Amino acid sequence: MKKTLLIIGGIFLFIIIALALVPFLFKDKIKAKIDSELAKTVNAEILYDVDKFSLTVFRNFPNITITIDDFGLVGKQEEFKGDTLFKAKTMRFVADIMSVVSGDKIKVKGIYLNKPKIVTLTAKNGKNSWDLMIANPEDTLKKTGEEELTEFSVALEKWEIEDGQIIYDDASLPMYAQLNHVDHKGTGDITQEVVDMKTYTKSPDVLVTYDGITYLEKHAVVADMAMNMNYVKGEYKFLENECSINDFKFGFDGLIAMGEKDMRLDLTFKANETEFKNLLSLVPGVFLKDYEKIKTNGKIAFDGYVKGIYSDKAMPAYGLNLKVNDAMLQYPDLPTAVTNIAADMSIENKDGITDNMIIDVRKFHMDMGKNPVDAKVLMEGLNPSKVDANVIARVNLAEMTQIYPIEGTTLKGLYNLDLKAKGIYSDKQWPVMNAVMSLKEGFVKTKDFPEPLEKLNFDAVVTNNSASLSTVKVVLNNFNMLLQGEPFQMKALVENLEDPHYDVALRGIIDMTKLTKIYPLDDMTVSGRINADIQTKGIMSDVQAGKYGNTATSGTMAVTNLKYASKDLPKGMALSSANFSFTPEKMNILNMNGTLGKSDINVKGYFANYMGYLFGKQDTVIRGNMTFASNKFDVNEWMSDDKSAAQPKPNDPLEVFEVPKDIDFLLASDIKTVLYDNMTLSNMNGNIIMKDGIVRMDKVAFNTLGGSFLTNGTYNTQNIEKPLFDFKLDIKDMKIQEAYSTFNTIKALAPAAKNVSGNVNTTLSINGLLGKDMMPVYSTLTGSGLAQILAATVSGNKMLQGIGKLTNLNSFDPMNLKNIIMKFKIQDGKLLVEPFDLNAGGVKMNIGGANSLDGGIDYGVKLDVPAGALGASVNGAMSKLTGKTAANAENIKLDLKVGGTYDSPKVSLLSSSVKEQAQEQVKEAVKEKVKEEIKNSEQVQKAQAEAERIRKETEDRARQEQERLKKEAEERAKKEGADVIKDKLKKLPKF
Repeated sequence: MKKTLLIIGGIFLFIIIALALVPFLFKDKIKAKIDSELAKTVNAEILYDVDKFSLTVFRNFPNITITIDDFGLVGKQEEFKGDTLFKAKTMRFVADIMSVVSGDKIKVKGIYLNKPKIVTLTAKNGKNSWDLMIANPEDTLKKTGEEELTEFSVALEKWEIEDGQIIYDDASLPMYAQLNHVDHKGTGDITQEVVDMKTYTKSPDVLVTYDGITYLEKHAVVADMAMNMNYVKGEYKFLENECSINDFKFGFDGLIAMGEKDMRLDLTFKANETEFKNLLSLVPGVFLKDYEKIKTNGKIAFDGYVKGIYSDKAMPAYGLNLKVNDAMLQYPDLPTAVTNIAADMSIENKDGITDNMIIDVRKFHMDMGKNPVDAKVLMEGLNPSKVDANVIARVNLAEMTQIYPIEGTTLKGLYNLDLKAKGIYSDKQWPVMNAVMSLKEGFVKTKDFPEPLEKLNFDAVVTNNSASLSTVKVVLNNFNMLLQGEPFQMKALVENLEDPHYDVALRGIIDMTKLTKIYPLDDMTVSGRINADIQTKGIMSDVQAGKYGNTATSGTMAVTNLKYASKDLPKGMALSSANFSFTPEKMNILNMNGTLGKSDINVKGYFANYMGYLFGKQDTVIRGNMTFASNKFDVNEWMSDDKSAAQPKPNDPLEVFEVPKDIDFLLASDIKTVLYDNMTLSNMNGNIIMKDGIVRMDKVAFNTLGGSFLTNGTYNTQNIEKPLFDFKLDIKDMKIQEAYSTFNTIKALAPAAKNVSGNVNTTLSINGLLGKDMMPVYSTLTGSGLAQILAATVSGNKMLQGIGKLTNLNSFDPMNLKNIIMKFKIQDGKLLVEPFDLNAGGVKMNIGGANSLDGGIDYGVKLDVPAGALGASVNGAMSKLTGKTAANAENIKLDLKVGGTYDSPKVSLLSSSVKEQAQEQVKEAVKEKVKEEIKNSEQVQKAQAEAERIRKETEDRARQEQERLKKEAEERAKKEGADVIKDKLKKLPKF
């Protein structure tokens, strides 16, 4: 017996040791398989630490548990590069131990995630961030129909998420959803073709927005669901389900059937709770304070359906019904309740077409204290809409703050609304209508601005006695208010909406600082005072046709200390003072002083067609003629589309800005200093004309780079995808090196300017395309010009240094230039320089050729050198060829070719240059020999033979010397070498 126990104990001990050794025996093998599978199947950057990879068999015996801490996936696709798609503090897999031991496919049976972040992104083009699988023939099914070639299989029976975050961001809809602190559990054998699955999901903090509208914010969501899932048919049936949003609970059943390109829905839902307070819990907390303490009673009924096909081209039908009976609510510590709340309403869309939605409020009633509100509205369709509405409201605003807590706000006044409307509402038709709205003795006071808005009164009436727009009449009578003792009043009449007849008068002071503290404006800030006295009367068709003689507009407006900023104008505008007068034709700017961003402005002039622009057709053009003055104007801060960007730095890249097509302005400008990119322009004056999407500069003069500029040209954004520029410049005394440092165009096309100190006069015509960064697209540049250098010094020019080395002439570095005139063209991204003459230390030079964008150069250089100026090697060569010293020759002419790049030029001697020079001197030598021999008449024949011998001998020597000189030049060029072409120059603005 004892022996048996020892054997059993030994076997048990062996099993324990074997199980303990499994992680050590198979850890590397499993990790290698994981790495291999991820590398060949997932197109993402995989982040995890080898030291945080572990295995154990005891946690989920008899299965093996694989744990990876701090695991993450980061997108590599272009649209999602660098985006975190998944990360988890702990990721744990439960795998079948025998599949690990056998070395076959590892079967994963359970997954546990602790603090995961799961992000799903969809770009505007529909591409999804989780399209991560690498397309590889080896990873697809075998042609024989065998299983997929993978080292893993999933027999998932259980999964769990603890304290996770799930984000869904779909820019194609657009929709955004975020679930925080998510706990989720699920069970079901997903290896089966038909499986019953149970899941439980809970998140206390849910945000859902769709197309800019927030539907859920900080809502708690719970979903306890049981489903039958048929993977073969792609059908998912909901069995027992209960969901809740905050305290509002509902259940639903039905099915979802997935197709290749669409989804079939057949779902019904119904509220499981019938308390009115549960419905209130759907209201975001920011609008419903102290929800737990609110007193309520009453019952609700809630149900609906979704049925039909959902796809890119179709929406399913849907319906929603809501009933509220005998409900009330009362905020804690407030004396007045909202009572007798009753509603019977539905929303239905029978075919999924949004415009066919039907909203039917069969009954709505509530008593706000002693003030009843009743409504009955039927709206069939959205565009057009068949409307049958009756709304009556009587509200004492003083009681509002006794019903709903509005902290720090005091309201007073009697508000009345009586609206009846029946008929078709569309762009071309209005229902028969009679609507009366009024406010008597209104009063508003807030904690942010203790001065009240008081004596607020108005009467407004809208009537229409037929189905036509022509019979609509809108009357605003006696709108008046008093703000800190300053009155404002207004009257308005609008008739016939087919061709509106208007009669509007306003007078008084509006203090925008005070008003916006009472009524804050979204996404903008406004302050300052406006004092206006304006009357206008006319017919809109006359305004649109420009028949301002048929209208009557007059009055004045004074603005002081006005400040305005918004998302579209983040840098803001401030007017210290501005005065305007109005006529039917013009709004006259008597004076307007202030700032745009950080730039000061002073404007006078007028706007014409302003009425048509403000109230007319969309294609109406506003015209203006103004004088514009500024001491310092910073163009850089207005040449960026990034509204949130900080103040641009001078060297920040600019962006193309679109010139509006609906303005026609002439600005006679006088600006002391202009900051544009990395330049400072001074004393700018001339006309700037904006019309048809084009800015035209007419005789605009300014000083910069040490010289004076006169500019005529255009900046054309009629096609914003391909903006154009076309400029003519007349420049005097521009510093050459400063121009090189400032303009990337000069760096690219005229790199020699880097080594020239001095001034230049130039006339230039240039045009082409601009890139999105406001830089010229060099391959599109076309132009021509003339440059005149009166006096300058060239120092450190590698091309001239190379010529000096080849010829042993020392007069090229430094080189002084005087009265040099160069003609050039810009074509196909190259600068083409016509041959021009210069003199360097007695050496005459003729230079011409081209520079290309990659730094390449192709120049021809002709030298006319006094013979004595050449080195000993050339003198000796000429002496051998001609039998006389080169010093006795008048000049030696050489043709050179300069290639390579500007920073690493290759200088070579053209062989024809030496040959032609030698042949010329040979001819002279032959002539002299012949003349000498002819003098002796008895030796004429001998002289002729001797002459032929000399001719052949001299030609042989010339050929030998030609070969020697060519070989020496080639060896010298090789020693000098050809450096690697330097990086392309960085781009800077056009000039």
